Amino acid sequence: MRFPRPARVTAATAAVLLSVGLVACGSEDEPAPTTEPTTTAPTATTAVTETTTSSPTPTTEETSEETTTRTTRAPETTGTTVSSTSRRGVPDDVAEVQKIFGSVAPASLFRQFESCNDSGISNAWECSGPEVGQFQFFQSMSKAASTTQLITELRSSRVVEDTGRKVVGWSTLGTTAVITVVDNEEGLVMQQMVSSDRVDPQERIYELGLAEQPSAEPEEPADTET
Repeated sequence: MRFPRPARVTAATAAVLLSVGLVACGSEDEPAPTTEPTTTAPTATTAVTETTTSSPTPTTEETSEETTTRTTRAPETTGTTVSSTSRRGVPDDVAEVQKIFGSVAPASLFRQFESCNDSGISNAWECSGPEVGQFQFFQSMSKAASTTQLITELRSSRVVEDTGRKVVGWSTLGTTAVITVVDNEEGLVMQQMVSSDRVDPQERIYELGLAEQPSAEPEEPADTET
């Protein structure tokens, strides 16, 4: 069946109008999207950068000051050690005592001392070393005279050497022995206390070089029958 020409045009026109109406209705129901401003969130890199920047870092000047302080302290100790040694190869305080009491003890004994200090008594010193122990030194004429009397007269004392000027010996009190050297002309006394249970006082005197050990007497030849 054929439609007349005007009717065909009318149908096409109606189809176009229908599609336009649908588009219009859709446009009214759904409003066009609007563009909203977007805010860019801070990235993790920025936060890390801010945190790192806020932490104080040591400056070059502070590091240099600390290094200089540690470097300059070392030579002070070295200088003190060198200056405390005299030309005799012993500490200065030991050398001062050796000048006074050189007649009652050999130089080999003073070289074993690490230090000498005032004992708290007038004209008295204490010297000590890790190998030889502690010794007392007195500079007094009255002390020298009384000490000589004790060594030469007491039954608990023994004299190893007596030249008139110099007296070397030891005395005992219980298990304690007091080794003594006296210079009567200079008024000098040196003493050391030892345990007689562990140390032979007479052997100790010879060991320290305070007196000369007598040479062994030669044995007499035995008589032979002819």
